[in-house]
Amino acid sequence: MKQKILQNAVWSLLKNYRWGLKVLLIALLLGISLGSTQSGQTEAVPSYVLPDETYSQDIYDLAQSTTVRIVQDNAAGTGVIINQQGQTYTILTNWHVVATSNSIQVLAADGQIYPLLQPPQQVGNLDLAIVQFQSPNNYQVATLATSNPEVGEKIYAAGFPLYKQDGSTDTIALGVEAFRLTQGEVSLIPPKSLPEGYHLGYTNDTEIGMSGGPIFNAKGFVIGVHGRGKYRDPDFGVYTFEDGSEPSPEMLETMINSSWGIPITSYLQLTSQAAQN
Repeated sequence: MKQKILQNAVWSLLKNYRWGLKVLLIALLLGISLGSTQSGQTEAVPSYVLPDETYSQDIYDLAQSTTVRIVQDNAAGTGVIINQQGQTYTILTNWHVVATSNSIQVLAADGQIYPLLQPPQQVGNLDLAIVQFQSPNNYQVATLATSNPEVGEKIYAAGFPLYKQDGSTDTIALGVEAFRLTQGEVSLIPPKSLPEGYHLGYTNDTEIGMSGGPIFNAKGFVIGVHGRGKYRDPDFGVYTFEDGSEPSPEMLETMINSSWGIPITSYLQLTSQAAQN
């Protein structure tokens, strides 16, 4: 009798032990699974919003897909796709990029080359121009900002430098592989505009050939069109305001150390007025 009771007790312990092991194993598996799920979750980042440098690839991809190269006989500039109607794409660039040539072609992000549909059209008296091309391909269109940036705001300038870094040869043969995106910040928004609409200074390093390229804010909106590089000789009057007045010595120093562009709001204002007339 005692032996039977002992056998039953041992059997009960073994059953409970096995059940306990099963429970423990299930708990461990659930714990590992839950731990894996939690460690694999990441906070969703809105498209084109850059809280820090981790997400700069978004801006790079956006800029590369909307920026085009404007190629001439022995020179090249930059532009940005701002509109699509059917198979017709509209590009915004600098007037000085397209004003002096009749043999202009557009090199899109996928390497396809297109002729212009019509001669370039200057936008008012600004150093801006509109050109168009047609394609059955689907190209991304940039979104234009409706407000001006603030001094200190992070921005990105996109374009195609005409010369390699050593300055020995041009980059025309490289096509879209010459694309460059530089980071900086708004350095100056003067109280008055410079001639041809230049009213936006920034610290981004730019090169010849990037004229006409888009300037993006951290949300991926185009806030301006680049047109002038840094360190121009002030004796030629490039930093004289549109009304003929001169900047203060302190402002002049910031101007010289800045690249310059035309705010996209100036373009929007002119096109809005033209649509109303």
